[in-house]
Amino acid sequence: MADGRSQFPPKAAGLLLLAGLALGGCEATRGVAEITDLATKPGEPKPFVVETRPQDPKYIPIGTTVSREAKRKTVDEFKKLEAELEAKRISNEAAGSQAQALGKTPPPAPPPLPKE
Repeated sequence: MADGRSQFPPKAAGLLLLAGLALGGCEATRGVAEITDLATKPGEPKPFVVETRPQDPKYIPIGTTVSREAKRKTVDEFKKLEAELEAKRISNEAAGSQAQALGKTPPPAPPPLPKE
């Protein structure tokens, strides 16, 4: 006797389970997913990525401190850096005030209407 509830078809449940396994990264289903073009193999990294990343990165757990010494800057190096930053600040302020002045120009007049 039917009670009016709709039943989920077993084929759809199997397909849903297969898709879930394929998307889950399981090695057994990954091959099937690659054959059916649902998944692809990751490509080789670009040469600049290989060159810039270390071959054996050292894992540093969260909460630990790095024990390497950084090169300390001299007073002259700090003064040089401060002068460069000050020059850049002045340049940025000049560019900002120029942009602000350009933004205050009146809009152009509409073109004259053709004479009839």
